[in-house]
Amino acid sequence: MMDSSAHQAIARVGAAFLILLTMTAAATFYWGILRGPELSARPDNPRRVMADRMTRRGRILDRIGVVLAETVFEDGQPRRRYPLHEAAPVTGYQTWRYGAGGTAGASYGAGGAEAAYDLALRGDLGRSVGAIAASALFDRARDGHDIVLTVDAGLQREAAARLGSGAGRAGAAVVVRVADGAVLALASAPSFDPGALDSGATVPPTALLNRATVGRYPPGSTWKAVTLAAALDAGIAGEGDIREDGSAVEAFGGYAVQCNNAPEGVLSFDLLHAFAYSCNVTFARLGVQLGAERYRRSVASFALEETPPFPLGTVAGSLSRDAELGLPELASAAFGQGELLVTPLYMALVAAAIAGDGALRSPYLLADVPGVRWSSIADERGTWRRAMSPGIARRVRHAMVVSARDGWARSAGIGRADGFTFGGKTGTAEVGDGQPPHAWFIGFAPADEPIVAVAVLVEHGGEGARVAAPIGGGLLEAALADDPGG
Repeated sequence: MMDSSAHQAIARVGAAFLILLTMTAAATFYWGILRGPELSARPDNPRRVMADRMTRRGRILDRIGVVLAETVFEDGQPRRRYPLHEAAPVTGYQTWRYGAGGTAGASYGAGGAEAAYDLALRGDLGRSVGAIAASALFDRARDGHDIVLTVDAGLQREAAARLGSGAGRAGAAVVVRVADGAVLALASAPSFDPGALDSGATVPPTALLNRATVGRYPPGSTWKAVTLAAALDAGIAGEGDIREDGSAVEAFGGYAVQCNNAPEGVLSFDLLHAFAYSCNVTFARLGVQLGAERYRRSVASFALEETPPFPLGTVAGSLSRDAELGLPELASAAFGQGELLVTPLYMALVAAAIAGDGALRSPYLLADVPGVRWSSIADERGTWRRAMSPGIARRVRHAMVVSARDGWARSAGIGRADGFTFGGKTGTAEVGDGQPPHAWFIGFAPADEPIVAVAVLVEHGGEGARVAAPIGGGLLEAALADDPGG
């Protein structure tokens, strides 16, 4: 018979074994089941490399079925092909380099819609966690799901062409549907051929930067639309208020501001035309009248310092690096200068909010995944924030129509077809250091019942009215011609 000490020793060994077995089972469950899909998706996972060799990744289609990306096999190895290079800022890229024996290493990895909708494109959307893990474990071949995006291939091509028409031009253009925030075109220049990345081609980092979503710039006078909304909402100004600001110069805490932009000889005008003529003094005074605290609240209602909910990833804007908004900073921010920074995507959403009912829509890109129940897809649509009331939006919208009729934004309509009506606001954002200013335009069309909104930025392009507005006007007309209503 064993003595009690032997029984205790056996019990301790058994308990230790049971603990180890439990830990092993828990680790297997955690890493194999719970974390399995995540690990399978990692570009440095050898099992994913092997699975990718057996998977026909789904196509990326535009809103009417034009192919933006598809999988082809060359020498038994899958390659992604991108027929519309201009869509690179939307599609992104899926890159792999295959070596001897089928080994592979991620080169540029994945980006854009290829990364955002990887689960669908790999065929795992709507499948159970266990099925995904088993597929990865046993290297089962499968077909991925096609995905349909909201973008219009023709409009995307048009945006890229207009934006890149100048030699060495850098910038961005975004077109959204007013009713729901669907992104119809999203261009960034310079751009690149996503298919060339898999060949080991070197692409300048500046081309990979998506200026539409992560580029942050001072908005210049396009921001006066936000200041106007704040002033109208606070009741400190009315559209018919007469301003004697044509030749005015005023110092705000030592920071001198003058009108600069009114037509020669025009010294007196109402608030609508102060907006149309883009008079800096008028809007600096409005900002100061609002005061720092109230102005911050107004900016917060426009969600400037929040990151838009967009699947491709974007960044928040900023008003000031200092918690205290001093007089010079407040005056300059009110007409779109100072430390104020925005993205082109964000300004397109602002234009759409003004053109609509005052709500900032969640910008969305995924229209459908054919063959997959919509309930299994995270719906991107909805309202992000309410920036202003419908009544204030209507009043600012009217100001932008006046700007397009009588002000600097009218250059967006020069040469347009008969019957083309729109609202718009130009911006010329000073950047200092002796560099040319950034050229901006935001707008919407048609003027009476807006369907589409646009934001255009040309880095160091000069005057917004001369450079950005014609691009924006052309895109608005092209978008309406493509019938983007649904």
